[in-house]
Amino acid sequence: MNDVNRAALTAAFVPPARTAVRFELLPIAGMQDAARALPEGAVVTVTCSPRHGLERTLEAAEWLVEAGFQVVPHLAARLVRDRAHLECLLQRLEVVGIDDVFVVGGDTQRPVGIFLHGLALLEAMNDSSLRPVCVGVPAYPEGHHHIDASRLQQDLEAKVALADYAVTQLCFEARPLLSWREWQRQLGFELPVHAGIPGVIERKRLLSIALRLGIGPSVRSLRRQSRRMSRWLGGSTYHPDTLMEALAPSLGDSDSGFAGLHVYTFNHVTPTLVWLESLKEPGLARYEGGQEEGRNRFVEDE
Repeated sequence: MNDVNRAALTAAFVPPARTAVRFELLPIAGMQDAARALPEGAVVTVTCSPRHGLERTLEAAEWLVEAGFQVVPHLAARLVRDRAHLECLLQRLEVVGIDDVFVVGGDTQRPVGIFLHGLALLEAMNDSSLRPVCVGVPAYPEGHHHIDASRLQQDLEAKVALADYAVTQLCFEARPLLSWREWQRQLGFELPVHAGIPGVIERKRLLSIALRLGIGPSVRSLRRQSRRMSRWLGGSTYHPDTLMEALAPSLGDSDSGFAGLHVYTFNHVTPTLVWLESLKEPGLARYEGGQEEGRNRFVEDE
């Protein structure tokens, strides 16, 4: 990016936008080193996969709490056996002080127990005295490769009364995010939404991940960008500058825009932090610990 474009991007981030930033980590080898690169007290979400299961997620979450982070573990409904198992999971989180969870359906083909989807787990959790203070749910501006659009919308609307915020799927292009957000505003969707964006990562690996996730228009955009960058540079690293420039006016607006960013780091934390710092924008330049409405933030310098 040249200096003119960098200046334009920096100028796009104007106060009073105060942008909450969450960092997603994978509970695999190298996660602890990745976490150590994060700002002290950062909000860190921990994924849950069929391969590694809930135990790996919870162990990682406990380590992150001990390391001083605000932790948001993913709970995959299809990996929870029954209500007793759910109570045990919630009690374990309460013991270590985790008060925010992210409920997903889970990618395993066969549920291990009675919960077939995220909504069922949310309903059971809502009846529990151990329900965390904050519960997040996923949103899919670009659709889901196994669920049709009408059912996705019905599920999202049903989850509003049971959740406290939503996080979108990974997107490489602003148009699907902004169009979806405006559509939800018109429908009366009231939950705060965090825009899911990639961090800085090798472009080929990111494209491979996106294809595996079944993301639509953003993948086509990334493919176009990758071909151009390959011609110009012979391979490159993805930086979400263009995406951020387009999203900037909507950030920090919980009512009709995005309450914050959810950064899918894939454990490539350091280059992503360097990129965030390079924006040199008062609202993103310095990380401040502590909480504001239950979220840590990159905030304006005083």
